[in-house]
Amino acid sequence: MISKMIYIHIPFCDSKCFYCNFCSSVYSKNIRKKYFKKLIEEINLNKNKNINISSIYIGGGTPSSIDEKYIKIIIEELYKSFNILKNAEITIEANPCSISKNKLLIYKNCGINRISFGVQSLNNKCLKIIGRKHTKKQAINAIKLAKKYGFNNINADVLIGIPNQNYLILKNTIKNLIKLKIPHISCYMLINEKGTKLTNLIENKKIKIVSEDKCVIYYNKIFKYLKKHTYCRYEISNFSKIGFECKHNIGYWQLKEYYGFGLSAHSFVDGYRYSNTCNMQEYLNSDIIYNKEKISQLEKVEEIIMLSLRTMYGLDIIALKNLGYDILKDKKKDIEFLLKNNFIIIKDNHIKICEDKFGVTNQIILNLLP
Repeated sequence: MISKMIYIHIPFCDSKCFYCNFCSSVYSKNIRKKYFKKLIEEINLNKNKNINISSIYIGGGTPSSIDEKYIKIIIEELYKSFNILKNAEITIEANPCSISKNKLLIYKNCGINRISFGVQSLNNKCLKIIGRKHTKKQAINAIKLAKKYGFNNINADVLIGIPNQNYLILKNTIKNLIKLKIPHISCYMLINEKGTKLTNLIENKKIKIVSEDKCVIYYNKIFKYLKKHTYCRYEISNFSKIGFECKHNIGYWQLKEYYGFGLSAHSFVDGYRYSNTCNMQEYLNSDIIYNKEKISQLEKVEEIIMLSLRTMYGLDIIALKNLGYDILKDKKKDIEFLLKNNFIIIKDNHIKICEDKFGVTNQIILNLLP
């Protein structure tokens, strides 16, 4: 039986980071209590013990900012509602300043086996610029505490392109994470999203943005540095030691089906996309109503191209042909150009982006879409 995945959205934060445009905010205790009641109701609506679940991802927002009893309740509800496989990967996102011994013990006891820390930087000035509430010391201590209480599968998120960040500052963050023996590091380009405090500060010339070209240079250098320290880049933003790849994220990139529960959560089940409202009051006060959309053959082809080319596994030419898109024929000129200029390679019926060209992945993908 083909297994599915589950995403749980926790939209609560202790404060809003300057760059964040996610569906999250600082809500009252009363709203939080109502939210988890509604979340359990939504899970129960989809209850099916015949469905195998291979991974669960609890994201946000900041899941570690809420009382750990809620996390325990949600995990227990998922076990009652679905067949969670014994080797399932269960991840929770956490901020370094909202983790504790008690939370870690409860996470561990209810089956969570992977933690993703929002480190972003180990430079205090950079952290302050983007509105993060933790310090370098807190981040290091949180990671050490997680390891102490049995969490070996740990990810650290790092941002590239923080205003005033230079390569040495970025490298020092990565260097410290390697010293801590973090098995998984995610490196994301900082995006200036419309409506965020960061974008407002940039537009009013209070802080200066790092250019896109510089960010690509930093990224390529970090890739080489991590490779030197035996981290494998299995996706454009994700680097891990062998065996510590994020199963949940790989599932997304391989178009695996998943349930999304909570405010603004998305699902992909039986060829349909479902999306929940982003409005908290609407989510709390109405029946669980989804926006439902059938994925067309063309959309599926486009998603396969966009997602698989971001990974080390590459684009399966035969699978694409079975969907009615002969990419070698239909994009012959584009492929010849990309091959000639060493942007891609074709091996074992897979198109892969050359490892020194991942910085321009989006441009390559645009050339190969139908």
